[in-house]
Amino acid sequence: MLVLVGSTHASADPEIRIDAGMTGSVVGTSGRSGAGMVVEIKAYANDWLAIGGRVEVAMMFGGVFGDDELPLDIAMAASGLLKAEYYILPGQFRPFVSLGAGAYTLGSQRIDSGPNTTGINTQTGNYLGVAPQVGIDLWRVRLAATYNMIVGASLEYTETGPTRETNRLSRNYFSLEVSFRFGGRKRPGPD
Repeated sequence: MLVLVGSTHASADPEIRIDAGMTGSVVGTSGRSGAGMVVEIKAYANDWLAIGGRVEVAMMFGGVFGDDELPLDIAMAASGLLKAEYYILPGQFRPFVSLGAGAYTLGSQRIDSGPNTTGINTQTGNYLGVAPQVGIDLWRVRLAATYNMIVGASLEYTETGPTRETNRLSRNYFSLEVSFRFGGRKRPGPD
């Protein structure tokens, strides 16, 4: 993982920061959700900008689709992203916005066929994606919301009822994160 290091001020505290925590995920399919974990390592380029990397692993479960309301199988999504964060305010309460881009690996997904739907079995795939994020740093606690947009990743199924219709299920997902900071400045940014 590549981390760029720079500073615009002198500080005795370390400029490298690690955040680790848990995520809860929501997928745009009825009743489907997930849980996972996230780790980020980054360095402050200055008081307002941090640059580094993010690794997230999420397990998706539950949910139904189609007229037959067929259940979806468990699936995994893992990502390794380079990201940049911009802090909006100084002090211990720091809202931020960020953007990450990189690689996603999606686990296999199986959907059985029903009376009006053909079955699907997709294998593991590697995709590119971006992840815009907003959040708040509250001293050593971080609350964030991330939307993972995975380019070209979808499940395709065909409903064979009165009319034959092909539909796609997006593999994009939204995650809420609670994480804790290890290292880095106790009070990032100017006072």
